[in-house]
Amino acid sequence: MVDSELREPQTELFFQAYLLGITVGHLPFFFGDLAMGTLIAKFIFSLPFIFILFISYRIKYIEMNSRPCFWAFIVFIGTLSVIAAVFLSLSGFGEKELVFLLFVLAYCLPSVLVACIAFPIMLRLRVRRNQLINNNSEIC
Repeated sequence: MVDSELREPQTELFFQAYLLGITVGHLPFFFGDLAMGTLIAKFIFSLPFIFILFISYRIKYIEMNSRPCFWAFIVFIGTLSVIAAVFLSLSGFGEKELVFLLFVLAYCLPSVLVACIAFPIMLRLRVRRNQLINNNSEIC
């Protein structure tokens, strides 16, 4: 994608994808008794991860904007690996701990997956919209 706007960080798209991922990825948990409590806990516990991702995005935004699908895949696999590594290193390899790890992954990964899919799509839509606007202005 070659566009002048992609040479700037798209921070609003970054946070829109994050909030979309939090809400859509949490939909299966909305029908329980602790729905809002778990959503707030998920939001609070995800802030350090989002801060780290935001800093890395601000540093490498040109590369990430030029290949958004690749970088979304890298972020998804990296997040999956970090969650698994942290829980396995903290708790050992017992059957109870692996069940807890499975629960945490099932709880966190839908949000990460939705955010990793939403960001490249929103970025492509923005580029297309700008190309259409530029083409229409050249015609007139």
